[in-house]
Amino acid sequence: MNHVNVLTPGFNSPNGCAFLFPLVVHRRMLANYGFGVRLRNAVTPTLLDCDTLIVDSKFYRDRWQGDAAAVIDTLEYFKTQIPRLIYCDTTDSTGSLKVDVLPIVDCYAKAQLLRNRSEYGAPHYGHRIYTDYYHRRAGITDDEPDWSEPVSQNSHLEKLAVSWNSGLADYSLLGPARMSLYGHFPVSSLLSFPRRRTPPDCPRPMQLHVRMGTTYARASISYQREMILSRLGPPVAAGKINRRSYLDELSRAQSVLSPFGLGEITLKDYEVFLSGACLIKPNMNHLETWPDLFRPGETVACFDWDL
Repeated sequence: MNHVNVLTPGFNSPNGCAFLFPLVVHRRMLANYGFGVRLRNAVTPTLLDCDTLIVDSKFYRDRWQGDAAAVIDTLEYFKTQIPRLIYCDTTDSTGSLKVDVLPIVDCYAKAQLLRNRSEYGAPHYGHRIYTDYYHRRAGITDDEPDWSEPVSQNSHLEKLAVSWNSGLADYSLLGPARMSLYGHFPVSSLLSFPRRRTPPDCPRPMQLHVRMGTTYARASISYQREMILSRLGPPVAAGKINRRSYLDELSRAQSVLSPFGLGEITLKDYEVFLSGACLIKPNMNHLETWPDLFRPGETVACFDWDL
């Protein structure tokens, strides 16, 4: 048996839930294939009693700002004590790599990566390839400009690997609540894969569903959404509504527009798949992810970043 410990803060964020969901749901199957997976929420002596340690990036999320050196020291210590160390970056976009981690770990896994890995060798404005694009092409600037740190060695690029994306979780009506509840009461029956909410050929009186926020700390992130709304013009649905009403809207829509936000992939994308509507997104051929649910002309309709 290959013993795998996962250091994680648990089911306390949407990305965290999606990361852990398949590990819990498929725990028995993984054991049948020789992988004994255990979730750990603290650094204890038994944490390193394993063949592979997976570190969920959310575990150290709040320490990078003021205590980065201590985080690096801890990861370096882990590496001296175990055969294999994997860092799972559960942030939203293809960017924002923790470059300082790459020399230490055996594998740096992320749910979505740039298909052309050499792109990580260049700094990107706003830490994302699409914010960099709008900065260069449209002159969009942020109040606090920032650039991603480039990866300087090809050997470090070779450590990058695609992990599972947020699609392997429950985006049904009660799915988010059940996953959150599991974080407090780990009863396995709370977690199950959802069924399609409505078939694609059901009556759909709404031609295009557009409901999105545009408020982000970075103008380079907001720009794409603002540009889309300016092109569409009124009427566009605004403001938040309760989850049941929102999912009912998706089920009545023929097409749903889902632009980039903090990342290229949004949780709305998976809700749209379950609703049976046609998902419309900006071109995503620059990224690699798994499961590969974003196939232009087959599972998603795409448009150019410049509209």
